[in-house]
Amino acid sequence: MLGTYYHDRGQVRVGNIPEPQLIQDNDAIVRVTLAGICGADLDFVNNGPEAGVEQGMRLGHEFVGVVEAVGKDVTNVKVGDRVVASAMFVDGECHFCKRDFNSSCEHGGLFGSPMFVEHGGSDIQGGQSEYVRVPYANSTLFTLPEGLATGAEDARALPLADNFATGYHGALNANIQEGGTVVVIGDGAVGQSAVLASSKLFNPEQVIHVGRHDGRLDFSRNKAGATHTVNGKTGDPVEFVKELTGGYGALSIIDTVGNQASLQQTLDMAQAGGKISVLGFGHLFAPVDQPYSASLFRNLTIHTGVVNVPAYMRTLLPLVEAGKIDPSVIFTDILPLADAAEGYDRMLKRTDGTIKVALKN
Repeated sequence: MLGTYYHDRGQVRVGNIPEPQLIQDNDAIVRVTLAGICGADLDFVNNGPEAGVEQGMRLGHEFVGVVEAVGKDVTNVKVGDRVVASAMFVDGECHFCKRDFNSSCEHGGLFGSPMFVEHGGSDIQGGQSEYVRVPYANSTLFTLPEGLATGAEDARALPLADNFATGYHGALNANIQEGGTVVVIGDGAVGQSAVLASSKLFNPEQVIHVGRHDGRLDFSRNKAGATHTVNGKTGDPVEFVKELTGGYGALSIIDTVGNQASLQQTLDMAQAGGKISVLGFGHLFAPVDQPYSASLFRNLTIHTGVVNVPAYMRTLLPLVEAGKIDPSVIFTDILPLADAAEGYDRMLKRTDGTIKVALKN
């Protein structure tokens, strides 16, 4: 079968690799019909040695598809079901899963990254392939409802595997108030998802999007629901936000970048008593100053954390099926799986108009 794998720093390949097999009784095999390239995939490719990515490791943690086989203990899905997978496989039964903190699952891991190996074994690998083995299928796979199950709606369901669920996670943790102001920092797929989730599901008066690419900010206004945008390369986002908030700053801020510069912006543009939700992984690759002093004297709340996809599926799937949100807008490019290297190149180079690429089998 075809699969996308890490070759060297900044380089991916598509080649023939062995098909997965059922190993554990709670496994399923999924035939992938659509997979996403995530910003985290770019981080793994760009920082391969530092991130623990080995040559030949298959990539991708966002996928939808059709169940081809199940182990004898799998009861929540059956052969022939069209499903979306959580980006992280989770056991659904540990202390943290029972509290809906699935990202801290004691036996979990992230498909397509070094984080699957400890609990899943090297045979799980990634979802940017024709087939993938899914451990803990009862708690990792979600059957698509009738309105999303024909195959034509795969692009609407796929972002719930990670990117849109992450944007929703950020909006929840930023404590957006109806009629209030929310700022989203970062104009990639997660930033667009955070704007979309905020504008469509939380009813703020103002959604201010801070980015560094005019085309992506235009996209945010026209398709994601931003009411205001500012390019940090040509303007001052802090002054822009304060001008729109009577000089006080915003009470809700979502940082999808997570590096020193973006975190400093959040602190500077936050109103006293504000809530800051940090989703970005920038701090994993370059240290940031701990903002305790700046937060303490202004009663700021900083919420960090990886999305708990399974906990949100029961909320988000019905909203997508009903048409209240359409996360598929974040896909600007849909390519054949065989052209995955081109998809990575477009995202790595921030090709004009490209925000997120999906790979179709």
